[in-house]
Amino acid sequence: MHGSDMVCVILAGGRGKRMASTERHKVCFAVAGVPAIVRAIETYKAAGLRRFLVVVGQMAEQVMATVSAHHPEVCFVHQPSPRGTGHAALVAAEALAAQGFRGDVLVTMGDKVTRREIVRRLVDRFVEARAEAVLAAIPKAAESSAGRVVTDSAGRVLGIVEAPDLARLAQAGQRLELGGRKLTADQIERSSDTVNGSLYVFRFDPLYDALRGLGDANAQGELYLTDTIEALAPRGRVVAETIEDPDDLMAYNTPAELLAIEEVLRAREGGPRVVPAQAPEPAADRYRPAKDWLGRLEANRPALRRALAELYGADGELVEDRRRALIELVRAFIDRHGPARPMILARAPGRINLMGRHVDHRGGFVNVLAINREVLLAAGRRDDDRVSLANLQPDRFADREFRIGELLADASWADWMDFVDSPVVRQVLDYIPGDWSHYARAPLLRLQHECRHTALRGMDCVVGGNIPMGAGLSSSSALVVAFAEAAVALNGLSVTPRDFIDLCGEGEWFVGSRGGSADHAAIRTGRAGYVSRIGFFPFRLAGEARLPEGLSVVIAHSGTQAVKSAGARDTFNQRVACYEIAQMLLGQLWPPAAGARHLRDLTPDHLGLRPGEIYRALMRLPHRPRRAQLRKLVAPANRERLERLFSSHRDLGPYDLRGVSLYGLAECMRSERFAAQLDAGDLQAVRDAMVTSHLGDRIVHFDADGVVHPWTPRLTDAALRKLAQADADVAGQPGCYACSVEAVDELVDLSLRVPGVIGAQLAGAGLGGCMMVLVRTDAVEPLQQRLAEAFYKPRRLDFAAHVCRPVAGAGLLAL
Repeated sequence: MHGSDMVCVILAGGRGKRMASTERHKVCFAVAGVPAIVRAIETYKAAGLRRFLVVVGQMAEQVMATVSAHHPEVCFVHQPSPRGTGHAALVAAEALAAQGFRGDVLVTMGDKVTRREIVRRLVDRFVEARAEAVLAAIPKAAESSAGRVVTDSAGRVLGIVEAPDLARLAQAGQRLELGGRKLTADQIERSSDTVNGSLYVFRFDPLYDALRGLGDANAQGELYLTDTIEALAPRGRVVAETIEDPDDLMAYNTPAELLAIEEVLRAREGGPRVVPAQAPEPAADRYRPAKDWLGRLEANRPALRRALAELYGADGELVEDRRRALIELVRAFIDRHGPARPMILARAPGRINLMGRHVDHRGGFVNVLAINREVLLAAGRRDDDRVSLANLQPDRFADREFRIGELLADASWADWMDFVDSPVVRQVLDYIPGDWSHYARAPLLRLQHECRHTALRGMDCVVGGNIPMGAGLSSSSALVVAFAEAAVALNGLSVTPRDFIDLCGEGEWFVGSRGGSADHAAIRTGRAGYVSRIGFFPFRLAGEARLPEGLSVVIAHSGTQAVKSAGARDTFNQRVACYEIAQMLLGQLWPPAAGARHLRDLTPDHLGLRPGEIYRALMRLPHRPRRAQLRKLVAPANRERLERLFSSHRDLGPYDLRGVSLYGLAECMRSERFAAQLDAGDLQAVRDAMVTSHLGDRIVHFDADGVVHPWTPRLTDAALRKLAQADADVAGQPGCYACSVEAVDELVDLSLRVPGVIGAQLAGAGLGGCMMVLVRTDAVEPLQQRLAEAFYKPRRLDFAAHVCRPVAGAGLLAL
């Protein structure tokens, strides 16, 4: 192959701050069990390349050690300061020039995940075209933040425009000269069907000349490698090779994007979801004697403060509060297990979902942030499978102990659903209903069920935290994630982040609820200061943006607990059954729904239909049928599935198939649009979405005089026919999910009447708990006062509305 004489230059000088890790370089994160840069070099070797030069900078020793352990022949060159990809490439080019190199180079990034066939294809195109440069391009997705590959009407490459520069151009209303043409931001977008895949092949001399001519007059003040394309384009020897499937050329900037890559690789490569270690030993920087943790936390040196600031943001008061909470937890562990006992520290925050309730398991988006309320866990490994639990609030959460294997000993290993529906599990849940220990059992049993040929070791745990239980802030899911983090680390298990999230979601089925994994995804992948837009089936981070300046998220507790593991789970599971049954019947009765895998696939946008057709389709569903009627309507092939759905909950009466499915369809559309509306500052659209979403969960409405009125929408044939005739936007319909409570509805109505409030709605799965308010920061205090005077004081409730800040997702702390 021609590439055997080619030098592969891999840029790994930056650290990748968006990965939210102080101790691990971005390219050293494992991708399906193998460090990203190691996997990349293996791919390039498989494609025929033999010579490698890696540009290192920040955390250089770690990158060099990681690469050298697997590929000792690789050479390195140091980039003294992170001045951009162009500067990193220039450092490599100068090193090669000093050696008299004049051949060809493949240039890429250390986080690139591709296939050998793609590399070979790019090199072959370079040779065939006798080009000076060939760049890999991938189709432009609406949410893509990659640089735009701009071409003229004949398809010739003019250059690459980075997203920050495109945004600055649009904001200033200016034009950019490219290929002799002055283009607006809109014209650049129209002239770009693809985006940069950051994989290039160059002839060395033209590249070296272009690199030496780079300037930093751009939005980021850096030297861009992409600017070399514009410099070489006038020669007419730059070729863009389009890689049609984006899964063939991937990269990551955040933990959530890493999850999406791992899902692709797992589907492509197969293999078990949980791999036991040969000699399970937790990492030394995470598993230390308790006295070492206490010493570091009490010393409070700058390195610790920086590490905590990466988790919690720049709020010094919050950082100090969390440090003191960790000290209290470690001291409690020492009191029980002694100062010399090795332990790990795990944290798992609660979450807020700004838009996209009840639809993650339908394939919808969620717009989530991890918040500054969290579960903290100190855990030491045992030699047996026993788990002991202690809590910093023993009066509310009594000490518990169980063995991981005791429930599984007589159970079928064949299917997790069979196990969680078994009489032995129901007996345990009924014996201590709603007990906090169930959320430790849930992930441990799920991991053991998946890792069935290796007995997991138990652990001694002390738990603390400040997420109010039953508040709709995912306290239960945070517990599940924290215990899963500890079990994986203490047993040396290899689990991809994607599988970790799925297993946590499936594990929580143990307590009886049948939700999705959106909460666990938000808890694991959050980023300080940011809102994440996450999609499902397949899992993907579809966008990420800072919470806009001048806006705050306020949480207010209704005073009513939402307890998923008690009677409320029947209501939750009944609503999920409504989704499933409605889709079954639509598949029988409405041709466009035949074969649809998820409810989100039945929106007018996905089907290419007018909204009116959706309402006419819903008219085919029976209006609020009971079980006996549904047994007659469902096709014989689906009757077993129907009975399994019925078995997940008590018979609560009629099934509002129309109301629930319209809510779900509309919420899928609202959640898909929400991030762009928030990012664009379209606060009226944001308000409309939040208000309408909560209407779908309402059970009552409070007028301006505080008088309560019933809220009981009924989607009769006449109501649906009227919507169909008007061709009304489906996203503007509330439907009827009805998982609010009267107290939450009152808080929402009080909040919406406060000037400066953008929107207000239910904050969790429902049936109690909290509500949330998106509000201008200067209106936070008036909002808090209004809720205190009109809601909390009359009820003598010891609650107050408080501001939530976006923090980093779950993980282990390191020394």
